[in-house]
Amino acid sequence: MWPKQTYEIIKPRYQHGFTLIEVIVAIGIFSIGILAVFSMQISAITANTKARHSTTVLTIAKDRVEDLIDLPYNHADLIGSPAPGSVHAPNAAADFIDNDENGQIDEAGETGQISITWTVIDDQPLPGTKTVRVSAVRTVSGRPRTVALDFIKANI
Repeated sequence: MWPKQTYEIIKPRYQHGFTLIEVIVAIGIFSIGILAVFSMQISAITANTKARHSTTVLTIAKDRVEDLIDLPYNHADLIGSPAPGSVHAPNAAADFIDNDENGQIDEAGETGQISITWTVIDDQPLPGTKTVRVSAVRTVSGRPRTVALDFIKANI
C-alpha cells in the first residue's frame, strides 16, 4: 500500500488588506471630516454674501458723497437747517442707483432693498460750513444694514 500523504496548508506570515470593521471606521471618520468641510463652506458663502452686500451699500454711499462734494455750496441738494438738519431723500426712480438690483437704473416705479438719504446741518462745526451725513440702507431678510458717511462742505 502506498504511504498516506498529508497536505499542510501554508499560512502567510502576515495578512494583507483591511478588515470590514477597519473599513467602516475609516468611512465614519472620513464622513465626519466631509461634514465639517461642508459646514465651513456654507459659512464662507454666507459671509461672502454679507460682505458683497456691505460693499455695495458702501460704494453707493461713497458715490453719493462724491456727487454732493462736487455741488456748489448753495445747491438745492445741500440746503440745510440747524441741528438736527434737513433730510434729503430722493425718489427711488430718480436717485441714480439700482435699488432693486435688476441691472436697470432708475426705471419707472422702482422700489427695492436699497435706499439713500442725506442730512445737511448748516453752520456746523463752524459758521460757513455744512455737515453732511449720507446714509445708505440695504434691507435684507427684513433686517436693515446701514452705512453712514460724514463730510464737511465749506463755503469757499
